[in-house]
Amino acid sequence: MLVCIGLSFYNAEKYLDIAIGSILNQTYTNWKLFLLDDGSTDGSLEIALSYATDRRIRVISDGENKGLIYRLNQLVSMCDTKYFARMDADDIMHPDRLKKQITLLECRQEIDVVGSWAYSIDVNNIIHGILRTKENPNSILDVFSHKCFIHPSITGKTSWFRSNRYSQSYIRIEDQELWSRTIKRSVFFNMTEPLLFYREVGVPYLKKYLQSMAGERKLITVIYSKKLPLMRICMLFKNCLKSLLYILLTMFRLQNILIKSRSNKIGKREQIIANLILKNILLKKK
Repeated sequence: MLVCIGLSFYNAEKYLDIAIGSILNQTYTNWKLFLLDDGSTDGSLEIALSYATDRRIRVISDGENKGLIYRLNQLVSMCDTKYFARMDADDIMHPDRLKKQITLLECRQEIDVVGSWAYSIDVNNIIHGILRTKENPNSILDVFSHKCFIHPSITGKTSWFRSNRYSQSYIRIEDQELWSRTIKRSVFFNMTEPLLFYREVGVPYLKKYLQSMAGERKLITVIYSKKLPLMRICMLFKNCLKSLLYILLTMFRLQNILIKSRSNKIGKREQIIANLILKNILLKKK
């Protein structure tokens, strides 16, 4: 097999079944899937175990809650294939995601990690827009402008992930820290089409958002500690302003306005096609 898909889950029973189903629905079938439980206390583990009869799927659980970063590094360590693909328990893969990403990686051996655009969806699987990233992210500013990667959309060389571990020091922005640390010596690429349905609208997010922004401030301070002081001040000010805005919008239950503003409008024809693809995936799970 060429690719190992790593999916860590914690109390994800509401969406896990759909996430796994979207993997089984891939047009590319030369994969194995590691379902790694992070000490769930709901029915997530039972859902994962219901798929264990598929010889391509392995379910791992040690009963402990160690956090996403620990589990991501664990998944990479377990991977014995040429490529490693990320997936989150509440997202949905486009049926052609793996086929298109693996084909690209096989054709362009210089690429270390490939991501894609994504459809922004809500808790009811309604599509609200498209999240776009830069095709060839190659600078720190691409990372801080959130144009580098949509984390659960990535597939890359297993050897690259083993050489570049996620840092335990950056909770909630482990991906952003990893990209900032490696972007100058790596080849990153994004497919300019949505190959993931990324769940973000309507999800309770204030605490996580503020943790992410605090982590970003720490990262900004570290990266710009000895150079470009004006840049550091401007970026920290922008970060604090966004955090305050999100708090205010949440107080008035308007936080979805900020979340939706990050995505681009989707054309009517593309909306119809995307809805048909998503509907087909969901129908197969009923």
